Amino acid sequence: MLADNAAPTLAEPQLDLDEIRRALDTELQRREVIVEELAPRAIPNVDPVAYMTAAATRREIDQIRSALGRLEAGTFGSCTRCGGAIAAGRLEVLPHAETCIDCQSHVES
Repeated sequence: MLADNAAPTLAEPQLDLDEIRRALDTELQRREVIVEELAPRAIPNVDPVAYMTAAATRREIDQIRSALGRLEAGTFGSCTRCGGAIAAGRLEVLPHAETCIDCQSHVES
């Protein structure tokens, strides 16, 4: 039974780091293939859409590699801006997330 002032808390789901690592590795491979396929025409004056897509995909590759590095370093799940925990639900949807939702909101505003 809860004390009068205690609010019920929802337990944060545990992350399966091995599953996340596999998902990140798979996504990294998929995006590397995209960049490789776009490379022959990813030149601004030849195919600007391919160029922009390749650039965005390379940024995502960097983010995924960074997340894999955080897994190795034992800092995965910690916000790179404030050091607080990144919600497990956010990491399930976006495993390469570097920031918590509050910090990401500040970045976007």
